[in-house]
Amino acid sequence: MELECPFCGKRKVKTFHKEGYLQARTSRISAGAKTKHYKTPDTYEVLEDCPHCGAKKKDIQASFEGKYKKKMTHQERLENLKKRGLPLVLGEKKKI
Repeated sequence: MELECPFCGKRKVKTFHKEGYLQARTSRISAGAKTKHYKTPDTYEVLEDCPHCGAKKKDIQASFEGKYKKKMTHQERLENLKKRGLPLVLGEKKKI
């Protein structure tokens, strides 16, 4: 199955689609057995990198699962620390 790349949206990325299904789980105790049915959601496994924007299949997979976090550059990290008021050099005295 081919899905759009979540980063560029221009090209299709090859994925393996496994449909959701109902799964029965049985618990047994001395009083008897109980069976509960659970729904397993659809899953997608990305098979290749995006040929257009060069996004890695690991990042595309994380984006489909909702776990993707944008990587911060060194400069962005420094600015974030400055906004918090943390010293950037050890032994530096904070100006009041």
